[in-house]
Amino acid sequence: MIAVIAKDNEIKAVREFFELFKTPWEVYVRHRSYDLVIATCDEVPEDINSRVLVVYNSRSIRFDDQIGVATELKGRCDWVEFQGVEFPVYGEVALCRGAGRALLRHRATLETVGTELVISGRPTIRVGFDLFQEVAFLLSQGQPPENAHIPALEVHVSLLRAVMVSAGVPFVEVPPVPAGYDFMVCLTHDVDFVGIRDHKWDHTMWGFVYRCFVGSLVNVVKGRLGWSKCLQNWKAGLSLPLVYLGFRDDFWLEFGRYMQMEKGLGSTFFFIPFKNVAGTIESTCAPRRRAAKYDLAEIKEHLQELLEGGCEIGLHGIDAWQNSEKAHAELHRFREVTGQSDVGIRMHWLYWAAGSEKALEEAGFSYDSTSGYNNAVGFRAGTTQAFCPLGFGKLLELPLNIQDTAMFYSDRMQLSETDALDACKRLIDSTVSFGGALTVNWHTRSLSPERLWGDFYAKLLEEIRTHRVWFGTAGEIVRWFQKRRSLQFDSVRFEDHRVHVELSNTSFACAPPLKVRVHHPRSASDESAFPTVWACTEAEWNGEELLEIPY
Repeated sequence: MIAVIAKDNEIKAVREFFELFKTPWEVYVRHRSYDLVIATCDEVPEDINSRVLVVYNSRSIRFDDQIGVATELKGRCDWVEFQGVEFPVYGEVALCRGAGRALLRHRATLETVGTELVISGRPTIRVGFDLFQEVAFLLSQGQPPENAHIPALEVHVSLLRAVMVSAGVPFVEVPPVPAGYDFMVCLTHDVDFVGIRDHKWDHTMWGFVYRCFVGSLVNVVKGRLGWSKCLQNWKAGLSLPLVYLGFRDDFWLEFGRYMQMEKGLGSTFFFIPFKNVAGTIESTCAPRRRAAKYDLAEIKEHLQELLEGGCEIGLHGIDAWQNSEKAHAELHRFREVTGQSDVGIRMHWLYWAAGSEKALEEAGFSYDSTSGYNNAVGFRAGTTQAFCPLGFGKLLELPLNIQDTAMFYSDRMQLSETDALDACKRLIDSTVSFGGALTVNWHTRSLSPERLWGDFYAKLLEEIRTHRVWFGTAGEIVRWFQKRRSLQFDSVRFEDHRVHVELSNTSFACAPPLKVRVHHPRSASDESAFPTVWACTEAEWNGEELLEIPY
């Protein structure tokens, strides 16, 4: 059992951290015995009864004198290295000088940021930053785009897990990945346009024409586009009058093509609730081109086709991020047309502000999937998991990781297809390592001229399928995380090479099933106080209240 002694303003971050690292824990109770105690307070109790003690703090505290460590504040927003993995720390970072072995190092100077010692026979780790301040920052503000590729919060979980394992502390956890899979994938599509036929003599039409003819030629000259795709764009541009007259199919109407490419993988399509409504930014109107030209009631046939094909439909919010009244109005409109009661949301253009999660929760949305970047790909909140914004009890945030326009737009990352695929592979590798879900957003018109990003999307799907992946709709993946979060450890006992795990809140089916992972380190002949040899055993959980897992 882990116990935590944290500052009063950190308790929400503590609770969410242990939903991501799903292992038994509690707030520290004096005189109880624990496997590991984490302290971020300025006054560490002297009578802690634990096998291992980990102290996170960037300030010099009285405890440092007791263990012979001197701290020196290095600054804020610095990089730290742990077992070859470099990750950013966004709060204050302190160097820890003195006795002990370096566990964490400052990337630039290689000086010690985290040291491990043995004090009165107990492994003790002193780390020069505050873990739960990092958690709070990542889940509320998020990482800057330049650090997007680092799942920083998952690295913090891995660090704590490694400390427990190497110190010989047996423990159990429910990892963020279903039994039998490497990770989960959620394929999503923002529906900003249903067809180009809706756009005559407007900004969208003229932009399309320019990009078809001039933009395509410029990209050919720069080596960013092949002649075959350039000619395909020119052909589409020349056919535009025939599309408007109804003599040719609307090449921006791609729902059927997505369903064919994805072949029942259960993607999620987010639709804008109101026609010709651009929304507002604070007290000013948003750009007119942000408004959709389709009406939900006029495309009910397409909505039904998607639902019958196993897809999910959700809301692409306009002003829902601003307050609960606007959020409720958009949700009411969506329910009125679709008849759905359980509705998830992603904001159009990823608009967001402090308090947006409260507005969406009060309105009654089942989840949000806005946490991502318009100009980067990666892990904005530093986690591969659906999480609960701090201070809210129901609404889960399913992070957005890969967005087509972020990678390919000329005013954003402007990646070649080769570089874009490499960037996606790095995110896939991270998700394989840490578990969780990878969420992709491929706009519905991105298969069509003038973008023609369909070949890349097919390659991305092929790359994803090289792993053991559970594909789910956004709603399905969020519900899987909700079930994992609701599971509670009542007791864990290690006896005679067998662990007895008692669980509560088990009265639900979970498909695919959760799994319980048992870490049971083996002793090793090593001068270090932290043996590095251990074993790991996994068992599928199918709703039992009691699991007995031999190891």
